[in-house]
Amino acid sequence: MKSLLATTATLALAASALTAQEAYELDTITVTADLSGETETERTGATVEVTTREELETAGDDDLATYLSRQPGLSLAAAGGPGGLADIRMRGLHQKYVKVQIDGIDVLDPSSPSPSYDFGLMGTSGLGRIEVLKGSQSAQYGSSAVAGVISLQSRRATEEGTHVYLEGEVGSFDSFGTSATITSKGARHNFAVTLARLEFGGFSSADENDGNTEADGFSSLRLSFNGEYALSDALTIGLAGFAEKSTVAIDGGFPFGDTDEETDGTSNGLRAFARYEAGAVTHQFEATYYDIERDYAVSGNHYEGERQGLRYLGQATLSPAVQLNFGADYTEEEFASATFITAEGKQNTTGVFAEVNWAASSQLDLSAALRHDAHNRFGGHTTGRLALAWRPQEDLILRASLATGFRAPSLYELYAPFYGNDTLTPETSRSAELGVEKRLGGDDFVKATLFYTEVEDLIGSDAAFVYTQIPGTSVAKGLELSGRVALSDKAALFGAYTYTESEDPDGERQLRVPRHDLVLGVEADFAPRWSFSGEVQHVADVLDVDAQTFVRPIEGDDYTLVNAMVTYEINDGAEAYFRIENLTDAEYQTVNGYGQADRAFYVGLRAKF
Repeated sequence: MKSLLATTATLALAASALTAQEAYELDTITVTADLSGETETERTGATVEVTTREELETAGDDDLATYLSRQPGLSLAAAGGPGGLADIRMRGLHQKYVKVQIDGIDVLDPSSPSPSYDFGLMGTSGLGRIEVLKGSQSAQYGSSAVAGVISLQSRRATEEGTHVYLEGEVGSFDSFGTSATITSKGARHNFAVTLARLEFGGFSSADENDGNTEADGFSSLRLSFNGEYALSDALTIGLAGFAEKSTVAIDGGFPFGDTDEETDGTSNGLRAFARYEAGAVTHQFEATYYDIERDYAVSGNHYEGERQGLRYLGQATLSPAVQLNFGADYTEEEFASATFITAEGKQNTTGVFAEVNWAASSQLDLSAALRHDAHNRFGGHTTGRLALAWRPQEDLILRASLATGFRAPSLYELYAPFYGNDTLTPETSRSAELGVEKRLGGDDFVKATLFYTEVEDLIGSDAAFVYTQIPGTSVAKGLELSGRVALSDKAALFGAYTYTESEDPDGERQLRVPRHDLVLGVEADFAPRWSFSGEVQHVADVLDVDAQTFVRPIEGDDYTLVNAMVTYEINDGAEAYFRIENLTDAEYQTVNGYGQADRAFYVGLRAKF
């Protein structure tokens, strides 16, 4: 796993002398770090981590939130097991500051109290690639991209011809998962469709150690597809989308504990594009659509949100060293809720943007981006980003970036029954990062990044839980270390460590952000056709809210998790695996009052035809 899973800096530096003579290889391509869509990660000043399908399978997770929680700079706050609300924090900032896209479709929930994506509903079986872009990215992605961007890409055709991929897994808590993917690739077309089913009998979301006994299950059915076709050498059209239906049993109430509440949800997304290559200039037009609905069986509450978008992107090669990317977009959002009373709201934003990427020399790449957004309620806002990547040696990369960002109040924050406040104004941010990466040959590397983000006029809540503006500056800062080192041609060590200080304008620490997050692991081929992967994660020094009294802050317990997987290659097209999660049966919580899984066992099969 060369991009997301890595050793700590100390481990990699200790091994650098052993690997310094190995061949240096170019990095992978990133599609999110800038607007060009095809940039080698060694040439971007932004910190971006890329995970391929092969790396996901090696890691073994069937739950996306769990996988992301072990990556540098990311942490998890989950209300129970799979299906429960799961927030991914980035560099000490809440998930509402993280833009999330699936196949280019913005999937932040306009009807959610925090306008974010619920990672608890998403598995890994239908994914082909993940990119995590860190730092303020509003100059490229508009509102909400204050902490960064998580881009999820469904499985795609990677080989010529037609292929079928089948996966199945059973395990603890009466869990069952299966997926089927069909891909087809030819001279002019590339198409893939995936159908995935997840069933999880579950355990009590309200921690069983507090006397709760009701199992909270989860089930989902998801269809995703993507494809493109070259009508000519110059014109290509494409279509991608998904449809998902889920049912989740949840706990809550006051006092907090078991409830009979169940949530039925549906979400749909669609993106269509046309790309025309006219010599030195490429034009791309696209339209996107997203809707989500949530119904609560016992309370009768209903929430729905919808987003529509139009975008034009132009890409012009001004010289062999300079590329100009420019364009405009339009986004319209609306939401409606029916609780004790009904509420609804609507807003739109028009943006124009430009970006210049300049290869100043064979060792230096510079990028500058500028964007102006015009919001129908809050008026105009301009954001920018400067980034550089300098390679003084072939195997050494220095990165630096400065950026501004903003987040407009969500529709729920403005218009929610009882809690909404239509006098809110946008939050603004500034971020900076400085990093160094040393390549050690092959896939081995060591990387260190210092990060700093300020958020002005934070949107929080008062004693009555009404949304309000908090004057002053919130600060999130810290250090990410990561790396990988091969012990031999059969085994490698990897790991990551993140230190985070995140404070509100009063200097109080932000809740549910661990100060220390350490991951260490090993991958090894220990016999013909047999391989092993294992990880240890230690999370320490977290503050939270008491689930029973709402008193804040309280100290959360530190915890250590151990996961392991053994894989057997049956033949060139099939493999079986056995996975153990939480090997030591640790009792832990990522959100106070909500339990997490005990030791769990899973067996699965993957096959390709």
